[in-house]
Amino acid sequence: MRTQLLCITAAFVMLGCARVQTEPATGEVDLDLENPAKQGEDWSGSLTGQGPGSNITGTFGALALDGRTEVSVSLNGAVPNASHPWHVHEGGCNSGGVIVGDSTAYPVLQVGSTGAAAANVNLSLMLNEAMDYYVDVHASASDMQTIVACGDLDD
Repeated sequence: MRTQLLCITAAFVMLGCARVQTEPATGEVDLDLENPAKQGEDWSGSLTGQGPGSNITGTFGALALDGRTEVSVSLNGAVPNASHPWHVHEGGCNSGGVIVGDSTAYPVLQVGSTGAAAANVNLSLMLNEAMDYYVDVHASASDMQTIVACGDLDD
């Protein structure tokens, strides 16, 4: 009995030091026991080209802090002078997850003459560590069904 009481007390102490966040839509709990003093949640990932964008590579990162998430994406190997819409989605690559935030908040990636592009978006919400997210890059504004690059966000 005494051992059980000590274990329960230790668990409450650990939980008291942790940051806890609940996802309203799913009720999933984000419990950051790894580093409760950490400021914000860092996410990163790599883009891998698909189909007509098989030459595309890239990286992206996100920082969720103070009710906002700033996401940056960069890519290489795209067709020069092309324009590619992109978004953060819930789920994993090719899962068809819902776009995170307002789809019109994401600036289009304008590819330069070298095949490189970069963009940033500041979303008025925080990503939840208890959920999965991915970034996808679309072929064009008129061909949103074709994904030319995708990558899962890792926290």
